Amino acid sequence: MSRTKAGAIHETLRDEIVAGHRAQGSVLDEAELAATFGASRTPVREALRRLQSEGLLTTGSRRQMRVVDLSGHRSDAHRREIATVRVALEGAAAAEACTVHTEGEVDPLRVAVLRQRRVAATGDVEGFLALDEEFHRDLAALARMPTLSLLLEQLGAFVRLARQGVPTDTGHMLGLADEHDHLLDLLEDRDPGALREALSSHIHDLGPRGSRNEF
Repeated sequence: MSRTKAGAIHETLRDEIVAGHRAQGSVLDEAELAATFGASRTPVREALRRLQSEGLLTTGSRRQMRVVDLSGHRSDAHRREIATVRVALEGAAAAEACTVHTEGEVDPLRVAVLRQRRVAATGDVEGFLALDEEFHRDLAALARMPTLSLLLEQLGAFVRLARQGVPTDTGHMLGLADEHDHLLDLLEDRDPGALREALSSHIHDLGPRGSRNEF
């Protein structure tokens, strides 16, 4: 029972951290969490240890557990680090996908970009970001490299944390969708070098986008 409860607490806290409902740098107090979840401190402590092992919590003063802070004075360095790791992993997957993907596997990704455009047009930033993450996971999955996909899944929480507080308007979202279509063009051309280069620019560029197809 304790392990099941700990798992549920871990999943809830992880979702809250990634969604920004637990502020970066904020303290997670064992006693308060135990009261919130109606649990003893044992499963709460286990959940916090797991979040710490995933890098989402750090130990602060007086051994307090704090949500990792990617918004402080080193935020730019944190974002560059996360982008560099993404490029290494996703670039390797994309290059392999150029070789092993079948033609029919690209069609669902094209449909996914259309969904992104529809959601972007409504101004739903959270919905768009969820679709954006799904697109990148599905693109990498075409490489048929399960270990790499697992690493990207673990990195996803940091990607979402790094995006918190970054302005994202409709034009920016539509611009990202344009870039996704271009990535798929290169995938269909089976051009791994050009795809890796375009993917690197797409991930590293944190600036505002415009779109050729704004509604």
